[in-house]
Amino acid sequence: MARFLQLSDLHVVAPGALASKRLDTPHLLRRAIDALCARLDAIGPLDAILVTGDISDDGSAESYDLARSELDRLGLPLLVVPGNHDCRDVLRNAFGDLPMMPPTGLIDWSLDIGETTVIGLDTLVEGQGGGRLRPESLSFFSNALEKASNRSVLLALHHPPLYTGIRFMDEIGLENCNDLEGVLKQCDRPVRIVAGHVHGIYHGALGPHTVVTAPSTCSAFALDRREDAFVGFMTGPTGCAVIDIGPDWVWTAVPLDHGPGPFNF
Repeated sequence: MARFLQLSDLHVVAPGALASKRLDTPHLLRRAIDALCARLDAIGPLDAILVTGDISDDGSAESYDLARSELDRLGLPLLVVPGNHDCRDVLRNAFGDLPMMPPTGLIDWSLDIGETTVIGLDTLVEGQGGGRLRPESLSFFSNALEKASNRSVLLALHHPPLYTGIRFMDEIGLENCNDLEGVLKQCDRPVRIVAGHVHGIYHGALGPHTVVTAPSTCSAFALDRREDAFVGFMTGPTGCAVIDIGPDWVWTAVPLDHGPGPFNF
């Protein structure tokens, strides 16, 4: 079995700035890491931290350096994929020492951890909110699936291959879900797919393959499926997730703000 802590949508900005003119995301990330460090014993052994994109909000070197220093406090290996707010080359400079990080090009990677093959795919199209899997990434994924043989497979990407019903988020979703589904048809066992982008917990499927998205460490979108829904964010709830991969799998949401307790029941 392999176990991962999934963090997503950190949206860190350079010190002194605010994300979306309101969110002090360096402070919010520091507070999130403080809370997680205090809970690591309770969460149990972890193999790695999986960050599913939007590490930065402004693409600045300062934001990535700050995010990296906070993530390193957890003392665990890091696995990262880019999101639509990220700058690929600046991200690579900050995380280039990670063994999964390709030296050039798209940030696609595959890594065996325990009995699990973890595959990260790059959906970033710089300059736009929506995501796309390029032919190179789909080919990489196909080859990685073949090499995985009978191992459990966890696929991580930023833009999820599902629709939330929230109009303004679905408009900047993954453009070519069908292409991903086409590659998955070569796999004779379930692939577990985890993503971010939508700042909330959504469960779905791509054929027989489970899709689940993690909450953000800094903000959330209200579930509002009306045509005239307000285009904007809420300051919470925030959270992350723990992923247990084995013969079966469990994806567990972890809130970053707990109420008082525990109390006897």
